[in-house]
Amino acid sequence: MNIITTNSLCKQYGTALRVKDLDLRIPKQVVYGFLGPNGAGKSTTMKMILGLAKPTKGSIQVFGKEVNAKNRIPILKHVGALIESPSYYGHLSGAENLKIISMLKGLPDKEIDRVLKIVRLENQKNKKVSQYSLGMKQRLGLAGALLGNPKLLVLDEPTNGLDPAGIQEIRELIRSLPEEYGMTVMVSSHLLSEIDQMADHIGIISKGELVFQDSLSVLHKQSTQKIAIRTLNNQMVAKMLQEQGVSFQVQEDYLLLPKIADQALFEQIKTLLEKGAKIIRIEERSKNLEDIFLEITGTAVSL
Repeated sequence: MNIITTNSLCKQYGTALRVKDLDLRIPKQVVYGFLGPNGAGKSTTMKMILGLAKPTKGSIQVFGKEVNAKNRIPILKHVGALIESPSYYGHLSGAENLKIISMLKGLPDKEIDRVLKIVRLENQKNKKVSQYSLGMKQRLGLAGALLGNPKLLVLDEPTNGLDPAGIQEIRELIRSLPEEYGMTVMVSSHLLSEIDQMADHIGIISKGELVFQDSLSVLHKQSTQKIAIRTLNNQMVAKMLQEQGVSFQVQEDYLLLPKIADQALFEQIKTLLEKGAKIIRIEERSKNLEDIFLEITGTAVSL
């Protein structure tokens, strides 16, 4: 069962179409990475899923139920969210901030200690939030989203602005949630390297349109390896390869051949040399995820 399904979801502001015909399929108990350049429509999509923005067109189902004005609140009782930067009362402690949220949700006080332990803030719960580091504030925001043990967690750029240590902490926490707590996590980012280390499934959005959606392993399979050969007589070697029925591509000063077993490659190179190929360099190449992202979105990827 898909936890989130959207059909032809659109959002228009004035004459600008920010989200166009989006068909999301987010499976149960996975980390779903929602990836795209800044301004691609990630936050707008998440706000529509949470009922914070009204779709111009299309439909949204969460837990198999269509999100509308009548059932939005019952559905959201099982959803935790952290959209953009979390806000706090700086003069209150972490526990006191969570107390306010738990009271609004009608939850018992024991929930506060439970979520503080999950985000590893139990030893700083009585410290004023104004004295928290940025990483601690992000973890407190996650704790607030985890109150009530939601089935679905929607996180918008949760590692934004954190140092490497803070990023690793949040990443490890998110990775643990499906297995340890049975949650489904939808997490957005413009950082491909982050999603690669965090997600099971991935959706890539560009200019409001979904350009890729599948498991992360399927995306990795697009990173096919090639053998790059550079010679002093490329035109002659290209003709030899055509005569041998070998498929190849020309890229700058290199001929790119399909990856084959070492022995077969040895025989192929030996044959080319015997026929007069002046080979000066042989390299093994593969597209990394950044290259694939660039091809899919047609934009520069943030690293």
